[in-house]
Amino acid sequence: MNKNLTLSKMSTTILAQIMGPVLVAAGIGFLLHPKFYKKMISDFEKHEGFTYLTGILTMILGLIVVLNHNIWEFSTTGLITFFGWSSFLKGATFLIAPNFLFSAAHTFYKNKGMVNIAMVFCLVIGVYLSYFGFLAQ
Repeated sequence: MNKNLTLSKMSTTILAQIMGPVLVAAGIGFLLHPKFYKKMISDFEKHEGFTYLTGILTMILGLIVVLNHNIWEFSTTGLITFFGWSSFLKGATFLIAPNFLFSAAHTFYKNKGMVNIAMVFCLVIGVYLSYFGFLAQ
C-alpha cells in the first residue's frame, strides 16, 4: 500500500475498484442481452419480497458509501459520492414508492435509443472507475 495516499484517496481507490468492474459488467451484459434484462425487471416487479430486500440492501450500501466517503468535488471522489447518494435514494424509493420505479423503468425501456445511450454511459463510467482504481496509481 502506498503510504503517501490519504485515507479518503485510499477509500476512493477501493470504491472505484468495486464500482468500476460492476458497472462494466452491467453495461456489457445489458448491451449484449437487452431482452433478458427487460424480462428480469418485469419478473422482479412481481416479487414484492425481492423488491423490499433490494431496497434495504441498496439503501444500506449507499449509506456505507455516504457515511465513509461524502466528499463533493469535481473528480473521481465526487463521482463515487454521487453514486453513493444515488444508491441510498434508489433504495429509499424502492421502500417508499416501488411502483414509481417500476413505472419509470417501463417508460425508459420503451425508448431503445435512450437505453443504449444509458448503458454505454454506464460502461464508460465503469471503465473510467476501473482505470482509476487499478491503473492510475
